[in-house]
Amino acid sequence: MKLLHIIALVVLSTSLLGQNLTVKVSASTQNPKVNETFKLVYKLVLDGSGSVQINGRIGVKKPSFDNFKIVSEKAGRSGFNFGGFDMEMALHQYAVVLQPNKEGKYIIEPVSFQIGGTEYKSQSVTIHVGTASKRQVSAPVKNPNLFGKIQVSKSSIFKGEHIIATAKIYSRYTRLSLTDSDFPMADGFWNEEIKTGKEGWPVKTENVGGVMYNVYTVKKDLLYPQKTGELKIPSFSATLVADRSFFNGGTEIKISSNSPKIKVKSIPNAPANFSGMVGTFSMDAEISKTELSQDEGVDVRVKIKGKGNLQQLDDLSLEFPLDFDTYDPQREEKIVASTSGLSGFKTFSFLGIPRTGGEFNIGPIQLVYFNTKSKQFETLASDIWKINVNNSSDGSAIEPNTIDQQNVTVLSDGIRHIRESSVLISKDQLIFYSWYFWLMYLGPLLIVLISSSVNKYLKKRPNNEHLTRQKKAAKIALSVLKEAKTNLNNNQMSDFHESMLSGLFSYLKNKIHMEIISLNKETIQTSLATKGAQDETITNFISIIEKCEISRYTPTTEMGSEDLYNSGIEIIKKLEDELVN
Repeated sequence: MKLLHIIALVVLSTSLLGQNLTVKVSASTQNPKVNETFKLVYKLVLDGSGSVQINGRIGVKKPSFDNFKIVSEKAGRSGFNFGGFDMEMALHQYAVVLQPNKEGKYIIEPVSFQIGGTEYKSQSVTIHVGTASKRQVSAPVKNPNLFGKIQVSKSSIFKGEHIIATAKIYSRYTRLSLTDSDFPMADGFWNEEIKTGKEGWPVKTENVGGVMYNVYTVKKDLLYPQKTGELKIPSFSATLVADRSFFNGGTEIKISSNSPKIKVKSIPNAPANFSGMVGTFSMDAEISKTELSQDEGVDVRVKIKGKGNLQQLDDLSLEFPLDFDTYDPQREEKIVASTSGLSGFKTFSFLGIPRTGGEFNIGPIQLVYFNTKSKQFETLASDIWKINVNNSSDGSAIEPNTIDQQNVTVLSDGIRHIRESSVLISKDQLIFYSWYFWLMYLGPLLIVLISSSVNKYLKKRPNNEHLTRQKKAAKIALSVLKEAKTNLNNNQMSDFHESMLSGLFSYLKNKIHMEIISLNKETIQTSLATKGAQDETITNFISIIEKCEISRYTPTTEMGSEDLYNSGIEIIKKLEDELVN
């Protein structure tokens, strides 16, 4: 066992030493005006490939933010960010929205993340605050064809209950694209965004005042209030482009949503030992053994599961007898956000080691929470475990083994009589002189060097994703054109021409990496010619796009729809033969 402990310690220390933890800071602006809000985001990141395991909590130490009003702030786990093959792993994040009180130059002191006894600091940030504009900014003119709205599931809740805030965009335009958006954090709430699948939230239709709108859900948040009173959810803003097409750059429209207010009530008659947990929960608690020897550990494992504000359960209290050595509990959790709220579990594992023998009681563990279904306070409680601790088998004094020794009385279980004879071993037998010790010690370093070399090699290669999409460009385009054929057979002509354009544009995007927003006659002609397409093929390709665009709005008899579809198939096949990858 000692050999395994030494190897594990060496491997772990080498793995952690190979990492590079830094704190990065970004600002939405460093030149705000008086009373203009801006955002600072601090990230504890691990640069390079590999993984890191951190036991315990990551603490955040923030400055006082003098001369600024804290509008909102949030700290928590972040995630991964991939840019090509440069991977950035964010272990923790702290974001704060500030509002300057007066003009001038200010230096915001660093924010630090604390892991165990180690502190990682960011750089300081210099902010230049300008004079507030005296001109009154007029409210944006409401557009009856396009507007934003925040809907909340409830307008009055208890502290600790959740609401769902849904950000929606209502539109009467047939073609709409989102170019920019801003969703400020709500002050006084713990926020968790509800993730959606790759396809996003479905587009629905809704009747508003007798007018039908296409409704786009852009964001859903779970909000848990952290204080009572009237709390306000800030409005979101967005910039959109309507009716963009091949011939038309579209119209840019800026919108701003409403800002709903939530009444948060305190829970009446809360007992003194109320944990602050709100929802529906259950407890599973078990002990590893009830019969053990002195200096042998006993584990108590407690699992709290259910629906509610599980993220606020930071600690559970378990009282061990005074004759036990105790340690901070190990935590494990799995919490999922959905439209029904947070659900999952948190597990706490306690370890106690008795120093003396005897009979002892451990427990109970109690958790008082407010049940949102019964509207009453309920108590979860474990059993009281009775355990029997036997004295250590070697608790008696050691018998003397020579006539010169005197009997030794054991004063403490931690003290034993010193042996007068020892067994010596050759230094060649030591683990530090064995080949497998050096293999385990240097192995992680070799793995890091090899991974770094492979990573550098991969960076020099073209992006694999782009290469794959380039090879499959024709296959993707033809699959979209199959949808056009289906629409044609069903006599859905508008959808047919939309699918034709989508198939042709997707081929350009994947084959020669052209963004749809930059598509026009000149860029298509230049890009295809550069890649080796013949002039006649380019002219025919542009001609097909023009006919599809015109036919969406004005019926044309110049070319039948069946011929237009066949021409699209043929032009993609020609480009596949002519274009040079």
